[in-house]
Amino acid sequence: MELNLGPLSLRLYSGDNWTHAEAAWVSNRFGGAARRETAINAGFKSDHLTEMVAKDNPADTFSCPDTGALVFGKVVQTPTGTYVLTAKEVYTKALYTQAVKQGLAAAEASTNGTALAQAAAA
Repeated sequence: MELNLGPLSLRLYSGDNWTHAEAAWVSNRFGGAARRETAINAGFKSDHLTEMVAKDNPADTFSCPDTGALVFGKVVQTPTGTYVLTAKEVYTKALYTQAVKQGLAAAEASTNGTALAQAAAA
């Protein structure tokens, strides 16, 4: 989407899970090779937001190698574009979260066991 107001050009576009907003000062707008512009561009991407608001994508699945469970990708359609997380990305995030929780539980158990042993020895 582009809005032109005299020499000022405002653009909003998206792709590859990014949304971009751009403001430009344009001279010789229809001058072909003589066209000149100075622009500032800001991009926005949030896989966290996509994960929170997206729906399961039945066209994108991944089968867990250990359990055979089916994991769906995530997709959300907005006026500025389509944002996706692949099923493999969703599975990898779940696997990472599970590993972190197990590691924290093991560390806590180890710390509690050491504290109990020290208290018993004292």
